[in-house]
Amino acid sequence: MKTIGGGVEIKRLNRIRTMQYILDAKMVSRQDIAAALGFSMPTVLQNVADLIECGLICEAGEYGSTGGRKAKALSIRGGVRCAIGVEVTAHHLHMVLSDLNQKVLDIASYRFPYQNTQEYYVKLGELVQEFVKKNKLGIENSYTLIGVGFSLPGILDQDQGMLLQSHALGVFNINLGQFSYNIPYNTCFDNDANNAAYAEITDKQQNTIYLSLNDTVGGATYINGRIYQGDHYKSAEFGHMVIVPNGEKCYCGKRGCLDAYCSARVLKKNGEGTLEPFFDGLNKGVSENERIWDVYLEHLALAVSNLRMAYDCDIILGGNIGGNMEGHMYIFEEKLRKYNNFDYDTSYIHLGKYKRECSAIGAARLMQDRYIEKIETFSVN
Repeated sequence: MKTIGGGVEIKRLNRIRTMQYILDAKMVSRQDIAAALGFSMPTVLQNVADLIECGLICEAGEYGSTGGRKAKALSIRGGVRCAIGVEVTAHHLHMVLSDLNQKVLDIASYRFPYQNTQEYYVKLGELVQEFVKKNKLGIENSYTLIGVGFSLPGILDQDQGMLLQSHALGVFNINLGQFSYNIPYNTCFDNDANNAAYAEITDKQQNTIYLSLNDTVGGATYINGRIYQGDHYKSAEFGHMVIVPNGEKCYCGKRGCLDAYCSARVLKKNGEGTLEPFFDGLNKGVSENERIWDVYLEHLALAVSNLRMAYDCDIILGGNIGGNMEGHMYIFEEKLRKYNNFDYDTSYIHLGKYKRECSAIGAARLMQDRYIEKIETFSVN
């Protein structure tokens, strides 16, 4: 019986690996899968047949002929399995709907200040249900919604199902079930920076540091295909590395933290509003904006150099500021070289793709990954 059960599990895991490879590669042939995963062609053919039968992948055309029969191109079937990502912040709620192709199908944002009250959690459930109804999930296409992923600012204990601490929300030891209690779908949770990393990191084979530059500074460490959580779920708190001893006071109570020098609040007038006025002025050559930006980049270069020294891998600058740095990288790279004489080539630095809803997109992708990890063969037709 163990042999039979083990054989079934191996087949399931091989099917999952096949699905994940097609998802990451976007479009592949059966021959590509065999070469990349080291599967025999009969194994590939069976896996592909199973995934086509259950409606998760499809044949999306043909490759050019090399003399024989044209190879069929395989891709994820769009719109069949969708997930909702929900990003909770101190003042807003952001939601996205995306399919397994990781195509964003809909976005909604609400001015919805967080409160640790029953009224808030009930209203949260209502907003998610309205978003589901708007997109006709669970009505005409009940099979399409695989679940809801949540993105929360703070330190999460996944084993205990607790939000241990969130300075942004001003709470401690909140049961994660509060957020999902009024939502009748599968749910999962992760830290906002981890979710942003899920959205931004496209090469799952590449070790990467993600530095989130928003109203607070956070990050994620992506090593060997997974987010490294740390022994106490506190890894990658890059915003609270001290870069200026006895420097500016941080909201955490310490002085000199990276957050106090490189959060988006530093660039906003009175720490409020949006970044557009600052970057508009910067691009027009306003001297005060140029001075503030020069100091900002100096501190950011110091932090990024330290991260490169510690981890020796690629680094993504994400969040609202990372999304606005294109066109300013040459200045940043010059500053970076002053602190790092081991890497004159700065090609290890990448800018994030998403300026908005990044963590919500990542939360949806996390839900999709959880679904794929538990995939079974069943039809959706």
